[in-house]
Amino acid sequence: MAVVVLSTMVIVSGALAHEPTPSKASPAAAGTSVPLYDDLGDLTYPITTTNTLAQRYFDQGLRLTYAFNHGEARRAFREAQRLDPNCAMCYWGEAFVLGPNINAPMDDAAGNPAVAAITKAQALAPQAKAHEQALIHALTKRYAPDPKVERAALDRAYADAMAEAARRFPDDDEIAVLYIDSLMNLSPWDYWEADGTTPKGRIGDAIRTAETVLARNPNHPGAIHLYIHLTEASTTPERAEPYANRLAALMPGAGHLVHMPAHTFFRVGRYQDSADTNKAAVQVDEAYLAKTKAEGIYRDGYYPHNIHFVLISAQMAGDRQTALEYARRLEGKISDEAAERVGWIQAIVPAPYFAHVQFSTPETILALPDPGGKFPFVRAMWHYARGVAYATQGQVERARREAAKIAELHQKTGNDYPADLAPVAPDVLRIARHVVEGRIAQAEGDAERAVKEFEVAIAIQDALPYLEPPFWYYPVRQSLGAALLAAGKPEEAEAAFQRSLEQFPKSGWALYGLMQAQQAQGKTAAAQETEQRFKQAWAGDAKELDLKRL
Repeated sequence: MAVVVLSTMVIVSGALAHEPTPSKASPAAAGTSVPLYDDLGDLTYPITTTNTLAQRYFDQGLRLTYAFNHGEARRAFREAQRLDPNCAMCYWGEAFVLGPNINAPMDDAAGNPAVAAITKAQALAPQAKAHEQALIHALTKRYAPDPKVERAALDRAYADAMAEAARRFPDDDEIAVLYIDSLMNLSPWDYWEADGTTPKGRIGDAIRTAETVLARNPNHPGAIHLYIHLTEASTTPERAEPYANRLAALMPGAGHLVHMPAHTFFRVGRYQDSADTNKAAVQVDEAYLAKTKAEGIYRDGYYPHNIHFVLISAQMAGDRQTALEYARRLEGKISDEAAERVGWIQAIVPAPYFAHVQFSTPETILALPDPGGKFPFVRAMWHYARGVAYATQGQVERARREAAKIAELHQKTGNDYPADLAPVAPDVLRIARHVVEGRIAQAEGDAERAVKEFEVAIAIQDALPYLEPPFWYYPVRQSLGAALLAAGKPEEAEAAFQRSLEQFPKSGWALYGLMQAQQAQGKTAAAQETEQRFKQAWAGDAKELDLKRL
């Protein structure tokens, strides 16, 4: 059989997890097309098998599982089964990756294969070691032959069984990481109370367990991956920063893990690092797509998602050149069919409009083509960009018409958004309308009215659920601060900019406004210190920045 050598690609979560992952590879075992990758690190978990290759494929499957590439992990586990049909853990691995994960619910079609795999693992379990038996026993609680059994109840039963396994084997890092994963799946992406300091449900135990593992094994890729997710929406995302700094090097062939540090970098104000991380992901994506001609969710969804992440990170850094470059690269990357099939992708489509609002001339914005009426959310954001452009030109009546179009779409399409977008789309449209109204008020010299419009937008923005990139592309508090300065209220403006910096640390936009507010109050020393912080944070031309752009 020919040696299979493939290029590295980004592994992305959710639906993309079922895409193959080309990477550097060593020759596959005789009789198989499944390669053994040599750039996925050295994590190993010795299992009951006398077949050396089966152990290697099992380890590869586990590494890919931690990288959320469940489809490729399943291939590895099945190859391990072929090499050692009596390997209980090889069947456990297949059953595990067929289940739900924090980025995607369990596919209905995976039910029967998952039950079959864990049933086989259970039959072989008597010859396995005690810790393996504990993992197999726990996973039997996650699946039921009857598809009508409530998924939430199965997930709770599995988490309870994993808690018992973790109690019995407190020094086993893999059991600990899998226990963390089981707890996170009880409330995916919903780990913190509104204060950002109080963990919800059983997440406190997940965090403590992750920190225990990392204290004794700071290079565990699975623990780092989950710890980044656990902490990113909290008020202390920097807890994961030391681990985020090292993650990419631990499994350089697992693109999703190479990407993952950006979740922490963005939250701690390392916007350039976030952009650079995702630039690398985009390069890998493009090499992969050019080689494989892959279609579907990878080309139409997750590849644009990485471009979007570069875009929003560059915007926060004030990097005009990168933001507009990646805005152009994103345009046209998502097909209508993909946007219809996977609703969350519609939130990515209008991202170029936002980059143009921040960095392009009104004439450029007004020349952007009409996206049509097929996707109301996208069309509303087009009207938003036009509204801001007209307000910037002083054409307030035209700007008002654009704001009215947003309001009309909000009223008419309340139930027309895809399920993935429906919970937040109406609120995003409301933010857009109030920001346009605020820009109109600024154009008319009515700073007090601008303040009121921005305050309404902020209240809505603060209530949006956590997501990276955020549902709304910039912190409206920086606009509020500028309006307060124009209203002759520099102390209140300073407070607004400081609050914005609490939510988006090291934002050059907010630092610039803060400096202006401090200067207006005669706080010369403070303004000079803020100016130095601004120069360190701002990646663009500072001469192009003024309060009207905040």
